Amino acid sequence: MMLFYLDSSAWVKRYFRELGSGWINRQFEQEIVLGGSTLGLIEVTATCARKRTAGAIDADRFQQIETGLLDDWNGFFQMELTSEVVQRSLEVASTLGLRGADSVHLASALLLQTQLGISNHDFTFVSSDQELNLAARAAGLSVIDPEHTI
Repeated sequence: MMLFYLDSSAWVKRYFRELGSGWINRQFEQEIVLGGSTLGLIEVTATCARKRTAGAIDADRFQQIETGLLDDWNGFFQMELTSEVVQRSLEVASTLGLRGADSVHLASALLLQTQLGISNHDFTFVSSDQELNLAARAAGLSVIDPEHTI
């Protein structure tokens, strides 16, 4: 099984046309196994709400996105914000010097990989955050930045 863990910088590309959106949408169309953190769900929802407040999208589009987001989430391997995730996030923040949310995403990905017993060959961290990608590589994960794919 190949699993892609999506952080919010990658997942949001599914709902807003950005560099890398085509690649992200193809992963959903191919029914690749996806995973993510509850934090990602919150962050993408917040991004959509901010765009609605700023007038970039209307209430109907926001509702469509929110429905699609929850449908996508229901198909993910979900990493909840458990005490284990928090403890691993603290370790990641301390050793790699990441921001809080980035620490949660990386810790969630590392724990998900371990819990499912997936090798690095079959597990990829997907993010468009360069600092986070460097840390994920330093932690031993394979990384894809959808903005650098064809």
